[in-house]
Amino acid sequence: MTLRFLHKWLGIVIGLQLLIWVTSGVIISLLDQQHVSGRSTLKSEPNNHPLAPVNALVALQTLDIDPAAEITEVRLERVVSTLIYRITTASGSKTFEAETGNVFAITDQQAKTLAAASYAGSGSLLISEYLVDGSDEVAKAGSVWRVSFDDGVDTRVYLSALDGSVIAHRNRYWKVFDFLLMLHFMDYPRAHNFNNPQIIVIAFLALWLTISGLLLVKTNFKRRDFTWRGFTR
Repeated sequence: MTLRFLHKWLGIVIGLQLLIWVTSGVIISLLDQQHVSGRSTLKSEPNNHPLAPVNALVALQTLDIDPAAEITEVRLERVVSTLIYRITTASGSKTFEAETGNVFAITDQQAKTLAAASYAGSGSLLISEYLVDGSDEVAKAGSVWRVSFDDGVDTRVYLSALDGSVIAHRNRYWKVFDFLLMLHFMDYPRAHNFNNPQIIVIAFLALWLTISGLLLVKTNFKRRDFTWRGFTR
């Protein structure tokens, strides 16, 4: 297998990938990022929240947490009308009702209330679904609530099942946008990782294509090819 043969076919492979990069990149740049990502229906969070009377809070020592766990953060938050403790350790986060000490879990009604509060569109709420295994639309988010709205673009609001925080808004255009991102970053296994093996392989192949091209210069060109016509002696 000659150097010329490898260079030729490698040029085709790299050229096709460059065509995919450029084409997907141009389309992505022309799309309205706010609209296709769902951020156009995401309501800005207010800077202040009204205070409400609370009962006595349980002591942190009484919560169901491994005594050996190293606690890195403790936060007191309000989810709809419930005060919660968010306890973060090296192994992850847990949430508890601050007034009872019970493990906190988002209910169907709370998911609908939180989704509606984050929604800035004109559609009506259709359905809420609990997805224990998460969704490929919000990768690595864990268990989520998905609340759908009837607004012409099929807006879907995703909320964390842990604390009800809004993860993302998605719509029917997101699938196209996500597909273009997959092509552009060569994320074919859908690992949502830019520094993936495919890009690394293509980068090394492109380097080899450059080196092999430089090596072929000596055999494909003569010195006179690099002289200006009319200035040759």
